Amino acid sequence: MKARLLAAFVAGLCLTPAAMADVSGPAGTVFENDAHLKAQLSNTSPNKIVIEGELITRVTGPDGAFTQENTEDGALLITPLTGQNFTLFLETANGIGASLDVTPKPGSGHTLHLIPASAPLKANPDAKAWEESQPWEKTLVSLARTVVNGGVPDSYTEAKAARGPAYNPMPGILLTPERQLVGSHLLVMRYRMKNTGYITRPLSEKQFWQKGVRAVMLSTHNLYASGEGYVWVIFSTATEGGV
Repeated sequence: MKARLLAAFVAGLCLTPAAMADVSGPAGTVFENDAHLKAQLSNTSPNKIVIEGELITRVTGPDGAFTQENTEDGALLITPLTGQNFTLFLETANGIGASLDVTPKPGSGHTLHLIPASAPLKANPDAKAWEESQPWEKTLVSLARTVVNGGVPDSYTEAKAARGPAYNPMPGILLTPERQLVGSHLLVMRYRMKNTGYITRPLSEKQFWQKGVRAVMLSTHNLYASGEGYVWVIFSTATEGGV
């Protein structure tokens, strides 16, 4: 399988060119930075807003429309003081932001669990040095070999898989993020694939390309009905201008 994966990677490498959502409850809602969301909050009991992995440091909204208090772990306790709809603007210490259209209603308080779609990108000079220490194609091949074999590239760090890039290239193939490794110019995602249809789906690396993708490695090129497999995707990051 390793040989097939690497061959598939090399073949794929040659092809490389370089709305408002309802917020759910505690299960969590994934959102892009600066997204426009909407939610119902109790105006008779406190509500809690959590942005996973972040500290909410700024809340902006109409004067006198709500009370607010931050918890020790950076979440926000908020109670609307009006029955009229209004908009909140939330910002975190890492620059993650969102606007929230609030519909106040009497009743029990709600917990809103918001999950940023991408992990905060931090300077990683050691990973940067490794990525730039050899020709770019060799960096990608080395990165591919390492992650397909379950390893961690030099100086890369683990990040929550749920906070990987927004990525859904193929209808009918469900991708579940399982691992994210972050470098400087690049990050790697491992997804579990599942064929949600009733017929076998032939797969090729080209089907998984979209803007920002640098390489794709598949564990199989045929996914049977309800069958599963893996795909590893190397993305460019926005750090230091990307590559």
